[in-house]
Amino acid sequence: MKEHWMIWTFGQTVDTVVMNPPFGTRRKGADMDFLSVALKVASGAVYSLHKTSTRGHVKKAALRDLNASSAEVLCELPCDVPQLYKFHKKKEVDIAVDLWRFVPKKTQREVT
Repeated sequence: MKEHWMIWTFGQTVDTVVMNPPFGTRRKGADMDFLSVALKVASGAVYSLHKTSTRGHVKKAALRDLNASSAEVLCELPCDVPQLYKFHKKKEVDIAVDLWRFVPKKTQREVT
């Protein structure tokens, strides 16, 4: 099964993006692909869920590579993922996730 996703903005920006991207375990980096696009279209902030176990990587990549001026974990949450796909081996998996708030660099420049 291939992942298919697309965001249509027609050159527009939005104030806030709220998303629950794939965690990037089936296809490494999928969550960061979503975050990259979200940071390009958001003028205010991006709120996104990522696995807690990837916290260091997410922060480093967002600030260094994805044009975020800030990356803050707002809270850690339990996430119960039921068996939804054929490749899921267990009936349910509990995963710790972080709710992040990212601010694109361009927003900081516009405000100051």
